[in-house]
Amino acid sequence: MKKTFFKKLFLLGCILSLISSCAPTSISESGRIPVIYLSEAEDLIALDQIEALFNEAELSENPSPTMLKIAILFAKSGSPKRSEDALKLITPEVLRDQKFIEYSLLKIELSLRSHDPNAAKKVINHARFELLESSMSPKNRQRVLSLRADINNELGYPIEGIKNLTELSLLLESQSDSLKIHNRIWRELTSLPFDTLSECTKDKIYSVGEWCNLARQMRNSQNNRDAQMSLFLKWKAEESQHPASQISPSWFVDLERKWLPYTQVAILLPMQGQYRGPSQTFLDGFLNAYYELYEQDNLSLPEIRVYDTSVQTIQKVYSDAVQEGADIVIGGIRESEAAALSDLTIVSLPTITLNGINNSESPNSANLYQFNNAQYDEILQIGTKAKRLGFKRAIVIFPDQNWGYQASRHFSGYWTGIGGILVNQVPYSEATKDFTQHLKSPLNIDLSEERGVNIKRFVNSQVIALPRRRQDIDFAVIFGYPEKARQIKPALDFLYAADLPVFSTSRIYNGIYQDDLNRDLGNIYFTSMPWTMPKQLPRKLQSNYEMHVAYKQLYARGYDSFLLLRNLETLKLNTDYTVFGATGELSLVNMTIKRRVQWAHFRDGKVRSLP
Repeated sequence: MKKTFFKKLFLLGCILSLISSCAPTSISESGRIPVIYLSEAEDLIALDQIEALFNEAELSENPSPTMLKIAILFAKSGSPKRSEDALKLITPEVLRDQKFIEYSLLKIELSLRSHDPNAAKKVINHARFELLESSMSPKNRQRVLSLRADINNELGYPIEGIKNLTELSLLLESQSDSLKIHNRIWRELTSLPFDTLSECTKDKIYSVGEWCNLARQMRNSQNNRDAQMSLFLKWKAEESQHPASQISPSWFVDLERKWLPYTQVAILLPMQGQYRGPSQTFLDGFLNAYYELYEQDNLSLPEIRVYDTSVQTIQKVYSDAVQEGADIVIGGIRESEAAALSDLTIVSLPTITLNGINNSESPNSANLYQFNNAQYDEILQIGTKAKRLGFKRAIVIFPDQNWGYQASRHFSGYWTGIGGILVNQVPYSEATKDFTQHLKSPLNIDLSEERGVNIKRFVNSQVIALPRRRQDIDFAVIFGYPEKARQIKPALDFLYAADLPVFSTSRIYNGIYQDDLNRDLGNIYFTSMPWTMPKQLPRKLQSNYEMHVAYKQLYARGYDSFLLLRNLETLKLNTDYTVFGATGELSLVNMTIKRRVQWAHFRDGKVRSLP
C-alpha cells in the first residue's frame, strides 16, 4: 500500500484525536462514562477523506488493522453507519490484543446506539474480551463496567446493572465521580417494583443487598419524609462502611431540606350527577393513601376539605378554598374544569389538575401542575418499544369514543414522527360483536378471498385457495378494555394474523387473574400499572374487586395524588427524582406529571411481568 495512504491516514487520525481530546472524559451527571468513539456531529470534509481511504483499504491483502482505524475515524466523524460497514470487513482474530479491545469497545458502543443490547452483550461476553479484561487499563475497566450496566439495564436486568455500578464505584478515585455513580444507582433503585427490591435485599453481595434494603425502607415510607429521614439515619449508623453511608446520594441531602408540609388540602370534585361515581372513586383512592399515613404514629396529618363543583363554577370554589386557608388544591377532574383553572389570572396556590389542559403538555402558571388521565406516556412507551424492535408499519384498532380517537391520534403523531408508517386505523363501536367481519377489510382478507374465487372461476375450479392477510404490517396496537380486547385478539388469530405482535395499554387488564377469560388475550404485550401486579406496591390497594378497569384506575390516581402532594417539593428539585405510585413511576417534567410503567405479557391465560 502506498506510503501516501498511511500518511493521510495518520494525519487525519491526529486531527480527529485532537478534536476528540476536547470531549469530556469525566463521568457525566447521568452517571455514565462518556463514549470514546462516537460523535453526534458529522464532519463532512473529514468523511469525504475517510471514504477515499476506505476505498483504498478495501483493496489491500490484509485490511483488518487499517480498516479498524478507518472504522474509528468514521465513528469520530459522526457516521456510525459507515463505521459499522468498515467493522464488517475486519477479521477480529488477526487483531493484536489492544486492537481487539478497541474493536470490541467500538462495536459495543455502536450496538447500544442502535438499541441492540443483545449484540452488545455478545461482544462484551466474548471469551477473548473477558480474558483481556483483567489486564486492561483502569480507564478501560471502568468503561467496560459502565457499558455492562447499560447493557443489563437495556435487557431488563437492573440488579445486574447495579452490581456493575457498585463495582465501578470502588474503582473511582474522585469523590464527585463516586457521587454521580451513587446517584445513578439510586435512580435505578427508585424505579424498581417493591417485590424486586425485597428479593434483592437477599443478594450475596453485601453492598448490593444493602443498597436494595435502603431503597425498600424508603419505599415503605414514601408518603412520610420525617420517617424516611429517621430510617436513613438509623441505617447509616448501622451500615457505616457501606458506600452509600460514606457518600450518600444527593436525594438524601435534599431529604434533609426543611420545608413546611401542606396542612390543609382542598379537593375540588363534582360530587353530584353523572360525575358523582368517578369523583367518589377518586376520593376513595385518595383517602386510602391518607389512612395509610394515619396509621403511622407521631405524625401531624393534613386536613382534607372536599369542595363540590357540581353547582358552582370551579373558579368560585377555588376562590372559596383559598379564602378558607387551603395551601394546596387538587381538582379539575373534568376537562372543562382543568381548562378553567388554567385560565385563571392568578393561580395563587400549588394546584394539581386531574385532566388535560388545552391539549398542552405544560401548564402556563408556575403553580399549576398537570396530572393527566390520558394514556399518552404509555403510548410513547409502546412506540419506543416497537421502534427498538425494528418495526416500521403499524395498524391501530381503537374504540370510536373520545378517548379512543385521542389515543389513536397520539400514537399516530408519535409513530409517524419517529419515521414509522401507519398502515390503517380501525375504529370499532361498543355494539360491534363480530370482529372477524369487522377486521377482514383492514387486513385485506376480503380481497384475498375474492382472488381465490376468481382463480376457481377462471383458472381451475379444483384449486384450494386459502386467504392470506396483507403482509405489510409489522405489528398491531389495540386500545380498549378487556371485554372488547378478548374479542379482537381471537379475531386477529382467526384472520391469519396470529403471528402479528400485538401491543396494548394498561386499560386491557383489570388486575384480576382469570385464566379462562385471559387466554383470549394470549401473546399481547401491554404497559401494566403497578396496582395490577402482585407485590409491586408495599401495600395492596383497597379498591372494590368488582370495579370496572376505568374506575380502578381512577381509584389508583386518587391514591397517587396523595403521594404527589406529599412529595411535590422533592419532585420540584430534580426531574430525575421519582415516586413509585400505583399508576406507575411518577416524575415532574415541565409542570407535568409523567408516568413510566413496567411491561407485562399475557400467556396461557396468565399475566407475566417482563424485565
